Amino acid sequence: MKKIIAAAVAAAFVAPAFAADITITGDQEFSITDANGTMTTAIDGDFNVKASTETANGISVSADINITDEASDDGSNSLTIGGAFGKIDMGDTSSAADKFDDRNDYSYVAGVATTAPDAAIGWDLPAMIPGLSVYVSYGTEANEDGEEHTGVALQYKTGPVSVAYAQNNNEDGSKITYTGGSATFGGLSVHIERMDDDAGDVEEQQVGLTYSMGDLTFAMAQAEDTTADAVTADVTAVGVHYSMGGGVTAFIENTSDDRDADADTTAVGLTMKF
Repeated sequence: MKKIIAAAVAAAFVAPAFAADITITGDQEFSITDANGTMTTAIDGDFNVKASTETANGISVSADINITDEASDDGSNSLTIGGAFGKIDMGDTSSAADKFDDRNDYSYVAGVATTAPDAAIGWDLPAMIPGLSVYVSYGTEANEDGEEHTGVALQYKTGPVSVAYAQNNNEDGSKITYTGGSATFGGLSVHIERMDDDAGDVEEQQVGLTYSMGDLTFAMAQAEDTTADAVTADVTAVGVHYSMGGGVTAFIENTSDDRDADADTTAVGLTMKF
């Protein structure tokens, strides 16, 4: 009898108070990088724990926890609620300016990407017009690279083409504006985007493409950054990714900068997603 009671008490502590669906995903990546003659190796991984449930009145709620292989916070942790009102993401989420960006961020190690701060609250509004997505955000200085702001982002998709526009209006009166577009034809995708930050008079412009042929994907991008109308970076990035099946991908990537002779970087590696 004592053993039965002890087992019941243990089960009460182990079992969750409320039933929830829990999924665990993640990745692990190893790379060898040659940065202008200096060789380095890196092992990098993270895992994501997501728990989902539903309230008595039908509102879906999920918790998203991201942790690195060093047991530190990997960002994007949030609590999300969804229903007829759309989806509200609270915690560490995208600002309007980076909701639909990074169309050329194909890389594992060496590549290009646009930059914009995170937000504390993001709201995907319910669909009102077919193909149109509307997103609003609010952020504080406590967010990663944070700026207190309110923002709105719009994306319209029709067939193989999508275009997006977003703007963060910062508390100090400055603003970040994003425009971007993509088109896909068979295995070929073409992407353009531009980010303007008038606080530092900074502009980021990118054009790129990816081409998939079976398990092989080829990618290239050209990025130009300017500050006060002066070009500060002129980067070319190329990459080849080979899907080996089972979530495993081998890759080789390279970036070079016409404005920085010491910025040439080549990386080869292997990654596994689960």
